Amino acid sequence: MGAVLVLYHSRQAPVRRAIADHLFAFRRYAGRPCIYINMAVRSLPSWIGRLDIDLVVLHTILLSDRWNPHEFRDVVRRLGPLRAIRAPVVAMPQDEFIYTDVLVEVLDDLGVEHVFTCAPAEEWDTIYGPLRAKGVGFTQVLPGYLEPDTVRRIERLAREVPSRDIDIGYRAWRPKPWLGRHGMSKGWIAEAVEEGARGRSLRTDISLESGDTLLGDAWWRFLLRSRYTIGVESGAGILDRDGSIRACADAHVAAHPGASFEEVERTCFPDRDGELNLRTISPRHLEAAATRTPQILVEGAYSGILEAGRHYLPLKPDFSNLAELLEVVASGEDHRDMADQAHADLVASGRHEYAAFVRTVLSAVPLGRAAVGRRRGILVRGLTVWELASDAPSWGWVRIRQRVRPLAREALRRTGLLPAVLQARDSRRERRLRQG
Repeated sequence: MGAVLVLYHSRQAPVRRAIADHLFAFRRYAGRPCIYINMAVRSLPSWIGRLDIDLVVLHTILLSDRWNPHEFRDVVRRLGPLRAIRAPVVAMPQDEFIYTDVLVEVLDDLGVEHVFTCAPAEEWDTIYGPLRAKGVGFTQVLPGYLEPDTVRRIERLAREVPSRDIDIGYRAWRPKPWLGRHGMSKGWIAEAVEEGARGRSLRTDISLESGDTLLGDAWWRFLLRSRYTIGVESGAGILDRDGSIRACADAHVAAHPGASFEEVERTCFPDRDGELNLRTISPRHLEAAATRTPQILVEGAYSGILEAGRHYLPLKPDFSNLAELLEVVASGEDHRDMADQAHADLVASGRHEYAAFVRTVLSAVPLGRAAVGRRRGILVRGLTVWELASDAPSWGWVRIRQRVRPLAREALRRTGLLPAVLQARDSRRERRLRQG
């Protein structure tokens, strides 16, 4: 049985639990050896094509590097030895509304055979037209799933949290205009609920500030303390193929800090909002179900998983029934039955666990075809053992670099050498790209 090779890119250690659960799902559930290589630490070794590999996975946190296209192309250049592997290559992109051109170009160049996308099927041709024309397979998946160990951890924490003393709790990052109206609704719902709650003496803990981000147990305790949480589908309404819309919008907001969404829209993407219907359920919705926290959500499809009135209280897209829903919260109604139903359907059913996700991936592509004529000598077995054991030390190197890099950068800044060093780095990168 050949191994699964998972390629990722992380300069942060440790990563958030949700990311780690997604990344290491193959190690837990693939039922075969898994080789992990962090492309932030090392390049793909020249001997990789000689190893016993049945599947190559381009992970989400590798493909998300395209938010910095120059750096992404440099990482891709170091994936050259991947072409010597005869196993199928699959990709797991997210945020498919932006830098789509470079994403499609890279997936095509690396010979990707199957894409596990968060986009609904009706948007595949719009986003991935060239790949679709070449017969690349597509399967819709969720941005994140539930890990049983995490669910058990939540259940233990629930016994420690005495009561739900927050009427409405919510955390999100402050959205940018280049996401379109749908993306902006993450912020608009926070502002509308906060304003409506003031006149009803509701205890809210709502924030869009990065400094208020909650991680790990702090996040679970926050949800366990909340009588309700709010939200919308993840996604965006604009297809920004080369990042130019994002650049324009950010520049306009920087020059005009008080600019309204409509002003930015007129300047940077007139008549473009709504051209893409990229919407999906968020891991936050599954996490709320895991903590049995009732949800007030803007009406939507939620990947066909959440049902209005059964799993959440529906809020009209124009917020026209918000006052009515806030009165329900103020009345003391806790909707335990709805929270329990969401837990039963989304969590206890096991349908949305990482084991199911891994099964979906493994069943979508033919495994074992690369084994034909494969050599399994002592050298190959030794190299395989080496690669299987190499990921843990790489995280140690990430931690060291994470601590040393800011110190080195500050020292260079103080000596006035930082601009020259950065320019030399960028020149080396451009030279490597031209040569590659």
